[in-house]
Amino acid sequence: MPKSPSPPVLPAVRLERVVRFARADSIGVFVCAGAGLLFAAPAGAWGFAAFAALALVGGGMEWHGQERLRAGSVDGMQWLTGAQLCLYTVIVGYAAWRWRFFEPAAYWAEIPELGRAQLEEQMRASGLDPAADRDLLLRTMNALVCLMLVGFGCLYQGGVALWYHLQRRAVGEALQNPSTASDPAG
Repeated sequence: MPKSPSPPVLPAVRLERVVRFARADSIGVFVCAGAGLLFAAPAGAWGFAAFAALALVGGGMEWHGQERLRAGSVDGMQWLTGAQLCLYTVIVGYAAWRWRFFEPAAYWAEIPELGRAQLEEQMRASGLDPAADRDLLLRTMNALVCLMLVGFGCLYQGGVALWYHLQRRAVGEALQNPSTASDPAG
């Protein structure tokens, strides 16, 4: 027996989903970027601390957007989409900064002794000379981390921005007809 089509999702329900997701996403940004800032600043990692602070700005933009929606203003959607673009810019900026200013010797010194011993053992097992090939290995690992950050950031931030964009019409309808909309604070 053919499955009957499900009814379309009401604009009020979409508004509620957007507000809840934006709130949760911005809180996640606040927690991650805030923790990064709290750990990086006292350690003197000023570059990372600066990018964490910029990410907090992006989280603040998303928080402001969902607050604007709660207040009944459709311009909150611009804030939500803009926040994703801001956060992606921070990710790309951090990856570019990390790529450009990566210092293999400093990174090697931060790895615990046991980890360094295991890496050297694995390098020897792979036919590499730990002293001669260490910088190349660390630079390659750093490049992979940077590429993964940019790739996953593109998928997540781009996907969220697209989802917000696709919800724009329904959110506008729900905000224009508040009598039929449920409470987005739900």
